[in-house]
Amino acid sequence: MAYAQLLNKWNTVLDFFLPSQKDVYFTEEYVKLYETNNEKAVCFVYNEGDCYLLFPYLLRMFQIDNRSYYDFETPYGYGGPIVNTQNCEFAERALNAFYNYACCNGYVAGFIRFHPLLKNAEYCTSLGQTISDRYTVAIDLQSDIESVWMDEIHTNNRNIIKKGLKNGLRFIADYRYDYLNEFIALYNQTMNKLNADNFYYFPNSYYIQLQTNILNSFLGITLYGDKVIAAAIFFYSEKIGHYHLSGNDKSMLKLCPNNFMLWEAAKELKIKGVDSFHLGGGTDSDEHNSLFEFKRKFSKSVYQFKIGKIIFNQMIYNKLCIKWEHDNPYKKFMYQHYLLKYKY
Repeated sequence: MAYAQLLNKWNTVLDFFLPSQKDVYFTEEYVKLYETNNEKAVCFVYNEGDCYLLFPYLLRMFQIDNRSYYDFETPYGYGGPIVNTQNCEFAERALNAFYNYACCNGYVAGFIRFHPLLKNAEYCTSLGQTISDRYTVAIDLQSDIESVWMDEIHTNNRNIIKKGLKNGLRFIADYRYDYLNEFIALYNQTMNKLNADNFYYFPNSYYIQLQTNILNSFLGITLYGDKVIAAAIFFYSEKIGHYHLSGNDKSMLKLCPNNFMLWEAAKELKIKGVDSFHLGGGTDSDEHNSLFEFKRKFSKSVYQFKIGKIIFNQMIYNKLCIKWEHDNPYKKFMYQHYLLKYKY
């Protein structure tokens, strides 16, 4: 017998998934980091016996013509539906069940950031439009650390990291978040330097919630003397580690503190039993993007990051977009490729 339901709590369902089939991005604690007054963390669950599909996302309700409608998106990072079986027929039935649920419950549209390492976009091709966005990089940590150093890290990068050590750089894995204020300051300075969108700025409450609830996480701190010159948030599940947010002191970039920090973080994650350390991708899809090229110096392994766009109610969606374009002509071109552009 098949069951479909929308849950506010779903961590117990993750117990039916193997470590290789899930990640921290699918936990209640992570998705709830991004809750707002308008968007609530929920999870669609479908199961037939021991086979499960789990799909967490942020659900938003809004009114049109005195009727309630909904849209959703997966939070910052990587997500989408995951299944605990290789049964393709089950996955298709489960995704159809989600689509029918959405259509019957006033959903208008949804935006998905798929998980490149779990490759869950591969069985979701029938769920709306799937688009290849950019490549990401992950360090393979399954060998011994010396083999990782020689086989994964580019020769020039190894020299830079060794030079950082000679110059007196030190690394701290700060599980207590003692350096949180220094991290926040560096992160915000870095975003300011990049003229980043508001999407990439977070209130202090976000960091406190992450520190409290994402237990498998730490701050990676690079020190030069007593000064913090680079810092990042790292977290991990049983198999996968992640480079989440980072900041650096631009006056100290000549010491290449980020190269040193990422290698030291890789060593720390290796100790935790992590198999893959996901660094993410560049700031855009260009394979010559400077951030992507920097990350490529840490690994030979690249993965395809994909996004998904689903429209459940074309008539209402068109109405939303037309009204938004009329009311926001100055934003029309800036957000023209965004599925949920009417939210901005």
